[in-house]
Amino acid sequence: MIRVLLLGTMLAITLPAAAEQRSQLEALVERRLDLLGFERVDVTSLTNRQLSALHLQLQGRALNIGGFNRMNARSRVEIILGWDGYELHD
Repeated sequence: MIRVLLLGTMLAITLPAAAEQRSQLEALVERRLDLLGFERVDVTSLTNRQLSALHLQLQGRALNIGGFNRMNARSRVEIILGWDGYELHD
């Protein structure tokens, strides 16, 4: 009985924290995608795997204006968005 109560308490504490982290990650990825020209992407419908990969991909020089790094980042974003059946909507 005590284990069940402890498990319930732990879940009640950790679930809101996990949701807060996801919303922060969504906001960060959405801003960076907008800078690359992917305004149509609905980040709330992305999987955790896609969000994490996009976060890692869109750091450093990936957002430089012009040049090879930006083109390379756009290509990789398109590949990541293709994972798990995501489709861009008009």
